[in-house]
Amino acid sequence: MASRKKKLPFVGKVLLIINAGFALLLLLSYLAPYISPAVFWPMAFMGLLYPALLFINIGFLGLWLVFRRWYFLASLLVILIGYQHVGNLFQWNNTNKSLPEQGLNLKVLNYNVRNFDLYNYGPGWTLNFTNRNKIYNYLAREDYDIIFFQEFVHDRTRKFKTLDTLSTFLRARHAHFEYTRSSKDVNFFGLATFSAYPIVNKGKILFQTSAGNLCIYSDLKIGYDTIRVYNLHFESIGLSAEDHMFVENMINIAQDSEDQKFGEHGRRIIARLRRAFESRASQAEAVADHISNSPYPVILGGDFNDTPSSYVYHKMSRNLDDAFKSGRGMGRTYIGAIPSFRIDYIMHSDDFKAYNYLTGREEYSDHYPVSVVLNLPYADPKP
Repeated sequence: MASRKKKLPFVGKVLLIINAGFALLLLLSYLAPYISPAVFWPMAFMGLLYPALLFINIGFLGLWLVFRRWYFLASLLVILIGYQHVGNLFQWNNTNKSLPEQGLNLKVLNYNVRNFDLYNYGPGWTLNFTNRNKIYNYLAREDYDIIFFQEFVHDRTRKFKTLDTLSTFLRARHAHFEYTRSSKDVNFFGLATFSAYPIVNKGKILFQTSAGNLCIYSDLKIGYDTIRVYNLHFESIGLSAEDHMFVENMINIAQDSEDQKFGEHGRRIIARLRRAFESRASQAEAVADHISNSPYPVILGGDFNDTPSSYVYHKMSRNLDDAFKSGRGMGRTYIGAIPSFRIDYIMHSDDFKAYNYLTGREEYSDHYPVSVVLNLPYADPKP
C-alpha cells in the first residue's frame, strides 16, 4: 500500500486540485435557486450544471475511497451540505402504493402536447393525425380527473379536432381554454385545463412577453368544496433547429476552426438563455404571488422550462409541494437533447397528499406526460 502512495504523488495532487474546483462549483450551484436571474443571470447556469457537478463529485468521492485517501471527505461534505437538492433530482419511492379510502382521490395529468403534432404533415401537406390519436387513446385509457395541457391547439375549422372532441370522450369534459396567439385566425395556441368537476370561475395571469406564455387558473366545485388549479407555461429558450444542431456539435465546429461562426452562434445562444432566465424569473414571481392569495387548496401543473435547481422552481415550491417526491428516478420529462431535464411539474398545497407520481414514456410529443394521484383527506365529493 505504501508503494502505491509513492507512485501517485503528482497525479494525486492534480486530482485533488481538480476535485477542489468541482467541489467549489457544486457549492456555488446551491446558490442558483436563491438568486434571481434578474439580479445576476450567470448564476442560473450553475443551476443547470448541478446534476453534472453532483455526479462528478460522487465520482471523486468513489475515487478517493478506492485509494483509501481521506480526501473523499471534501466531496462528501459538499454533497451533504446540499442534500435537499438531491431529493429534488432523485426519488426512490414505491410508485404503486394503495390509495387512502378517506376523502377524495384526484388523478392528475400534466402534458405539453406540442400542438398534438399538428405540423407533422403527411404527403401533399395533408394533416397527420397519428400522434394526436395516440394521445387521445392514452387519455381515454388513463381516465384522469384533471388534465393540464400546454402547447394546446384549437382549430376553428374543426379539420384538426381537439377542444370539442376531447370533451366528448373524456370524463374530464369541463374545459378552460385560453390562447395567446393564432395562425391566420384558424389555429389558436395556448393552454387548456380539463376537469371532471364543474368549473365555477376562470382567470388568467398575463406575462410581459412576446413568446405567447401564460398562466390560467380555474376554480373547481367538488361537492361542498372548491379547489383552484393553475396551468402555466413559462418562457422557453427559443432555440431553433439550427441552434440545437450547433450545441450538439459544438466540439466538431470548434475543431473545424470556424472560430468566428462558433463565437457568433455561441453568443446568440447565450443571449437567448439570458432572456429566458430573466423572463421566467418575473413570471414565476407573479404566479407565486397570486397563489399565495388563493382562498382555496391549490393544484398546479405546468411546463416551467427550467430545472429543480433553478430560481423558478424555488419560487414555485415555496408555498407548494412537488408531487415528484412521491415518485421514483430522475423524472426526466423533456425528450429532446437540450435540455434533457425535468422541466414539467405537478405541485400542490399541503392540503393534499401525493401518491404514485409517474413519468410516462409515451413519445407522442417532445415532452413526456407526468401524473400523480392527489388525496384531499377532508373532502366530501357528494353535495
